[in-house]
Amino acid sequence: MKGPFRTCSYRLVRKLCLAGLVALSCAIVGVAGENPDGLSRPQLFPSPSEKSQTQSPLFPTWWGRPPQTESVIDCKEPGKCVACHQENAKMDASHAIACVRCHKGDPSSEDRETAHRGLISDPGDLRTVGKTCGACHPEEARRVPRSTMTLAPRMINQTRFAFGAQESPDPIYGTVAVNGMKQVPYPSGSSALADDLLRRSCLRCHLNTRGSARWGERRGMGCSACHVPYSNGNEDKAARHRLVKSVGMTACLKCHNSSHVGADYVGLFEKDFNRGFASPFVEGHQPQRIYGAEQHRLSADVHFKAGMDCMDCHTLDEVHGTGEISRSPLNGVKISCEGCHVNGDHPAVLKSDNGEMTLLKGAGRKIPPWSPDKNPHKVENHRSKLRCSACHAAWSFQDYGFHLMLEERADYWKWASNAAQNDPQIQELLLKNVGTYVELVPPRSGAVPPKPYEEWTPPEMKDWLTGEIRPGAWFRGFTARRWAFPPLGLDSRGRVSIMRPMRQYVVSHVDSRDNILLDRVVPTTGKGDPALIWNPYEPHTTSAKGRACHECHGNPKAAGLGDGMQGFEKPGFHPLWRPESQIPGHSFRWDALVDDDGNPLQKSTLPGAGPLSASMVKRLLHPSPRHRALWYKYLKQMGSAP
Repeated sequence: MKGPFRTCSYRLVRKLCLAGLVALSCAIVGVAGENPDGLSRPQLFPSPSEKSQTQSPLFPTWWGRPPQTESVIDCKEPGKCVACHQENAKMDASHAIACVRCHKGDPSSEDRETAHRGLISDPGDLRTVGKTCGACHPEEARRVPRSTMTLAPRMINQTRFAFGAQESPDPIYGTVAVNGMKQVPYPSGSSALADDLLRRSCLRCHLNTRGSARWGERRGMGCSACHVPYSNGNEDKAARHRLVKSVGMTACLKCHNSSHVGADYVGLFEKDFNRGFASPFVEGHQPQRIYGAEQHRLSADVHFKAGMDCMDCHTLDEVHGTGEISRSPLNGVKISCEGCHVNGDHPAVLKSDNGEMTLLKGAGRKIPPWSPDKNPHKVENHRSKLRCSACHAAWSFQDYGFHLMLEERADYWKWASNAAQNDPQIQELLLKNVGTYVELVPPRSGAVPPKPYEEWTPPEMKDWLTGEIRPGAWFRGFTARRWAFPPLGLDSRGRVSIMRPMRQYVVSHVDSRDNILLDRVVPTTGKGDPALIWNPYEPHTTSAKGRACHECHGNPKAAGLGDGMQGFEKPGFHPLWRPESQIPGHSFRWDALVDDDGNPLQKSTLPGAGPLSASMVKRLLHPSPRHRALWYKYLKQMGSAP
């Protein structure tokens, strides 16, 4: 191994270890399912009666409510299919039709090969959905293939923009070519790295692929991904042979996990990859992890605790799509906190003549109204210029410094202790070659010995779009992972929003001959800026109680300066993080959106979004006399001021 890359490798692995130890020392906000007030709430951990041989003791079979199913009856005209598939002879009442209507094939033949000729094993597969689901549901079959969940346009185009492969993050490419949208290109030329990263590492969760077979992630394709119930266990088939209308949130978290919005709703924050995070231990073994990673258990969203699932808020147009290709880099989500708690105009809300609001799907579930009498709600700027989550999000994802290493050599030793990388292909590759010999405690499934070094094979990964196997593998890591004191910035509408580092890329590439092609390079975006990118987002960690005034006003982290303190004897801001010094040509702090004067240091891929303006930073760091008076009045009411 050549010197510079060896140094990079050691530094990255060391960073992973140190970041993990620091993160482990952070205070956990809470545990989902805690019940201090005696309320009935969904539990994060299953009771002993819920556990089974295919269920981990660390997470439930279903998040929240299990899928709601109709009564089950015998299938009509099953033909000879049930001779071999007796367990599938029944179906929910709405779909208990002839097997051939959905699965095709020849139901009159007793010969396996003849019976399976033309068989569609998964009728929800979008490649054949017009002949299956679309025969009865043509509008859904038209919409879903054009939806964001199928095409993944924001992930694809914003990643390509960050790598400088296109001039704008606007949706040009998708997972497939449809209605003028092109398929993400086959890796070649100047965009090869971005397109290869997308095709072989990122794009396993769209509806055109079955995705991962890890615990919690098994699912069908297309329509079946949501409407065929797969539990959080490790069964290799659906929990029930039926279709469900109410899918529950378990189906959503098949893809919306791994420190993406969705996992935070139930209180999960992905731990760092180092083996030191492999805890807790159950009966002397490491239990099965969900979504391929260890999970911190933090405070779950108040809506989850109240028994709500994803579809209580998100509409069918957001999930199925409208049938039109989105040409906006924004996410297209139309729901808002005000739609339920202030105006009552959300599609899922029923508003009575006296102004009382209830959820349509939840018989008698009353929605607590927004209170105009709360001190923070009285401030006009709060009402008109802040997202509600800027105050009411209990915590947020903050993964700093996304290190990506494309390696084409069989050099697995340095990754062995950081094997919990949330990529099923990387995990399989490491398990195959280095086994579990570096784990502190053997997994419940048993220890796996390493292969002799001489038998290590060069790394390969498959293309999630084509299935093609190509040389090289994308390893990953983070400089640090945090969740506390979210920084603030502006969204595309100019509202104060919580920000998260989304694409702070650092890329290295070494080929099979030890040639170092890239060494700790921050890509240049399509607009010529370093790919140090933050975006506004909506954490699904809502707390009924908002943040205290001093957590934003006078707080350098909230203003975008990063972790640190305002000096008194020594005026100015004193950061806790040192500038990054291991990346050639750059000196910056990962957690700083702005400098001391409020000048932007990092940018957003969304139009109009970015750090707070210099004047807003100044006002936030130096609260006005009016704010101090209101704060003193509040403390006096609480009995905390003289």
